[in-house]
Amino acid sequence: MTQLTSVSTVSIPAWRARTSLVAVFFCLLSSCDSKHSAYNKSAALEVWTVRTDEERPVAGVEVRALLSSGKELVSRYTGPDGQARWEEVEEGLVVRVEDPEGRYFPQERTVRNLKEPLLFRMREGVSANLEIRSAGDESPGTGGLGGGTEPTSPAVGEAEPKPSPPLKARVEAWPMDGAVVRNATRADGSIEIGPLPPGEMKLLISAEGHVTTVLDFTLSAEQNDLGQVILQPGGTTLKGKLLAREFPAELSFRFLGVSVKIACPADGSFEFTGLPPGRGILVGWLEGRELFRMPVDVRGRVLDLGEIDPELVAVSE
Repeated sequence: MTQLTSVSTVSIPAWRARTSLVAVFFCLLSSCDSKHSAYNKSAALEVWTVRTDEERPVAGVEVRALLSSGKELVSRYTGPDGQARWEEVEEGLVVRVEDPEGRYFPQERTVRNLKEPLLFRMREGVSANLEIRSAGDESPGTGGLGGGTEPTSPAVGEAEPKPSPPLKARVEAWPMDGAVVRNATRADGSIEIGPLPPGEMKLLISAEGHVTTVLDFTLSAEQNDLGQVILQPGGTTLKGKLLAREFPAELSFRFLGVSVKIACPADGSFEFTGLPPGRGILVGWLEGRELFRMPVDVRGRVLDLGEIDPELVAVSE
């Protein structure tokens, strides 16, 4: 006759409780949390927006969570208390705040510590107006901020010079304070870009078939008339192909303190157009992580870098 022996006189609920405690204790000894580091880095994120002058909450501000590459993950709007909240995010995201009504200039900040709420002090911005035109077939020096000196009056019997045609262009404002603001020209080549913080900034102006141009300005008034910018046809086409097991999703080319970004095809090939001559840096990105960076000396009409192995290029810290 088989005799059954009781293993324990402890009740099932109490046994489960003790088992859970033992499991937790064992997990601490064996560093279980190291296997879930991504989970431990995620937590609730609080974002607050207040007016700088009055320290009062600002409602209706769009708060966007982005990867460092600029890809948007999710967005919220601040409530009456000036707060926007996510229940679970990870460190390393970029938080961008923008006012849909255009009163305050946008700002960005990287999430360094999820235990500390992000506080944005909203400040009223200014705007900048300018016209973008093409030099066309005219020789350099036909006027405007991008073309040299103003044209002189024609001699007797000579035909009047043709006016520079309006150009469809993209303009990015890179201020010393605040975040990058982007916009495109109207059909007549004019553009109003803002809101921007007062002070020094760079304008990155690009158009198909023309040299990408970077200009420095200082904004002081509420409405800043920056005049006319004339872009020169041409520019360098920079191309190549990456050889890697892990291709970047995006590539950027940095020069003169600004950056041009393009998507990287699945086969690793890439092409930048309209780059000005000079030295720059080619950078590869994947999910907000920098894979490599490579210095490039831009010259000629077409610069083919050939096949590039990112593993042989130094990765930034």
